[in-house]
Amino acid sequence: MHRPKPVVLRRLLATLAASTLLAGVAGCGTVVAGEAVRAKPDLSGLSVGNYPTEPIEYGTAGDEEAARYREGQRLGDYVAIPFEADPAFVNRESASGGPVVMDRRDMDSLVISDTFDDVAADLIAGWVHTWETEGIPDIPNTTQDLSIAVLMFPDAPTAETVAVGLEHDDFTFTTANQPVQLPNYPHAKAHWRPGIASLGSWTSYDRYVVFIKYEDFTEKADLPMMIQKTESLLDVQMPLLDEFEPTPADQLQNIHLDPDGVLALALPRSDQEIAAFGPSVVFSGRGALSELSGLTSLDFLEKGQVTRIGLAETVVMRSESVQGAETLWGILHPDSATSTETEPLTSPAGLEGGEVECFTRKAPEYAPQSNFCLLQTGRYFAQIEGAQIQDLHQKTSAQYALLAGWG
Repeated sequence: MHRPKPVVLRRLLATLAASTLLAGVAGCGTVVAGEAVRAKPDLSGLSVGNYPTEPIEYGTAGDEEAARYREGQRLGDYVAIPFEADPAFVNRESASGGPVVMDRRDMDSLVISDTFDDVAADLIAGWVHTWETEGIPDIPNTTQDLSIAVLMFPDAPTAETVAVGLEHDDFTFTTANQPVQLPNYPHAKAHWRPGIASLGSWTSYDRYVVFIKYEDFTEKADLPMMIQKTESLLDVQMPLLDEFEPTPADQLQNIHLDPDGVLALALPRSDQEIAAFGPSVVFSGRGALSELSGLTSLDFLEKGQVTRIGLAETVVMRSESVQGAETLWGILHPDSATSTETEPLTSPAGLEGGEVECFTRKAPEYAPQSNFCLLQTGRYFAQIEGAQIQDLHQKTSAQYALLAGWG
């Protein structure tokens, strides 16, 4: 696995009704206690075209750069999303860097100083994203942005040195900056430029450095409000870091790309897709929102009992139970009877033992025609995209064969 270029680190999948992007559930391994083992279905009659119907093996990272990149993705599941601190931040911004941070380029315009790579030379990996408020369409300077990055280093002393160094560089780059005290985080290093509605901060915590930047482009936020926004996000972030278990340094290069086989149950990305969007990836939670658009809450994870999300040619999720997967179906399924954004399509035949429905998007921005199918079988839920209906049906049938035959 090779690290994708920064410009292709995110994939914006198309949205569904009410701007909600659907994902899927997949799984393999032992059967959840109390649930009967499903009989293997007869898959011989499915029309799958040239799509694979057997899992592939992703193996381990194999080299240092790929291992660091995978560790950054693991960390992404434990980096707070701004809407967890303030539900007004509903849109994930697209940028040329991140979400995995390997060097300054991945921090995009958030870090202007050209000394970042020297100060953070011991960086193992990080994760960064920016979310914004709704704003007024087609009118500039009507949004607020809240960015967060978590950078991981070998140990706590290194992280503290980096936090001090990066804050110092912000002052040398712009001498008009003034220090700011965060009352609830006295250890944090923060600054702003009077008259500019923007506050940046670097906070070391154990082996991590947490960077937060709040920007109000409406220029209405005062310093107390910016401090409150920053501290609210830190309140969410710090407990998450206590939950994360970094890969030991001597095991990092052998880190598994698909630790429990869920990614193998999604149709793999083609070489063209890898070049455009980056390699397939698996998450256990919030990190998946780096590629899933339209979701402004993490409720689907808890209610759907989601334990793993595979993002490849198709999106596949695994739930702890059949009931959880059925709940996901209810949460993420568009109400085609009232939707103004989707309308039903015919579904592929021969998919028994679950639910499958297909739709087309009617919004002009999805032209040429954008079609998708939703599939729930056992503990799994999947979303499959395809422009041509025959191809979409074949792809959905192949996805069903993977889930029903190998999950």
